[in-house]
Amino acid sequence: MIDLLLSAGVIITVDGERRVIGDGAIAVDDGRILEVGQADSLGRHEARQHLSHPDGIVMPGLIDAHGHAGHSLVRTLGGDDLERWLEACGRLYLHGSTSRFWFADARLSALERLVFGTTTGVSMLGGAGDTIRSDDPRYAIAHADGVAEVGIRDVMVVGPGAPPFPKRTTDVEAGTAVESTFADQMATAQTLLDRYEGDDRQKVALTFPTLTPELVGDAGVRESAEAVVALAAAMDALIVQDGHRADTVVASDRLGLLGARSVLSHSIDLGQVEIELLAERGAAVAHNPSAVFSQFGTCPVPELLDAGVTVALGSDATGPDRSSDMFRHMFQATRYHRAVRRDPALLPPGRVIEMATIDAANALGMPHLGSIEPGKSADLIVIDARKPHLTPLIHPVHQVVYYATGADVATVIVGGQVLMRDRVLTDLDMEEILTEARVEHDAAIARSGLDGLRSDRPGLWGNSRYPGGFEPPDLGR
Repeated sequence: MIDLLLSAGVIITVDGERRVIGDGAIAVDDGRILEVGQADSLGRHEARQHLSHPDGIVMPGLIDAHGHAGHSLVRTLGGDDLERWLEACGRLYLHGSTSRFWFADARLSALERLVFGTTTGVSMLGGAGDTIRSDDPRYAIAHADGVAEVGIRDVMVVGPGAPPFPKRTTDVEAGTAVESTFADQMATAQTLLDRYEGDDRQKVALTFPTLTPELVGDAGVRESAEAVVALAAAMDALIVQDGHRADTVVASDRLGLLGARSVLSHSIDLGQVEIELLAERGAAVAHNPSAVFSQFGTCPVPELLDAGVTVALGSDATGPDRSSDMFRHMFQATRYHRAVRRDPALLPPGRVIEMATIDAANALGMPHLGSIEPGKSADLIVIDARKPHLTPLIHPVHQVVYYATGADVATVIVGGQVLMRDRVLTDLDMEEILTEARVEHDAAIARSGLDGLRSDRPGLWGNSRYPGGFEPPDLGR
């Protein structure tokens, strides 16, 4: 007897043949996919649990290849004033956060991912660069504990800032100022890599600040980068860098940070040199079409794909102005690139689904995820297609990308474990999670003196743009 038999009207497998199976079924045992095929054939299996979704579309659990812990508790803070929002994140994450803040944020963001059908997500522990909370491992442990309670998979990203050191943070619980050296922050990373080594659902990746070429010659920078590369190699860990653009890709390569285990987020305004460099090194790109960074420049996704670079899709987390709904980001990816190039033939919906499933799994070094095939982990979602906007169901692949939203996800399974069935969470108290998130948000805002950022920004109503214009903040170092 097997553990689970899941039957549905349509299965989008994303397997090697990219099969779309009508009236299909999936046999699951011991957390893995045993067999995929027609429902009448797999009906021979006796199962402890049988889930039937005759109007459902089953597909691999979605993978969010780039996000940030902390952001779920600061969404919209500053009301579209990006510079103030970035400053607030630094103040909150480094000086106003407690272990409970990171736990509450992790549960909330993991819950949001779960109910939207995302079964694996990347979570940088804070913003980018020097706003990663790496002075003490307990903040990251609190994050991991929160995600574990929800039950999805997580890639937590930690690592050192850039010279000069020490970095100043605040231990709110102890009421003391903290100064951490490069060695201190690397020790935090090592502790976490050791703690979660072999964990099936919680992985740890390293990061290093995204730098511009003029900083590459600094001896301290080179030594720091070399230490991160060495630790990543020793622990077989990813190196995740945030906020790349053309010149920073070259700088990272000079520092030895590009390789087959490297994931670069955003990667806007790349030229042919950078595209070829990424392809040669085997590095992957996490594209975030809904992110603010994508308003400053364009990630050349079609050219990257044509060059053989693995491109995964990410949300860039829930702040300041977006959600974790990967269906929205899949749709946005098609519109973003087609509009920029004035070419409606770009990014067919099947290719976009690949970016949010199998390509993301490969980018994150998780070949056991991303498709519905025998032997792979049973990370599965069911979309309820008995909805006005999904009727009639003519081209399921197109309709998933163009019409579906996270709210259409009915059932979520991770490693064979049913975490949500027919929109009902099987082992979580949603109201308790939401209540604690509100409490921790209020407390962190009060501690950080940022209550004013919850007010509306002048110019919200009756204007074609915010008064005073806009100057892009310095997002690099």
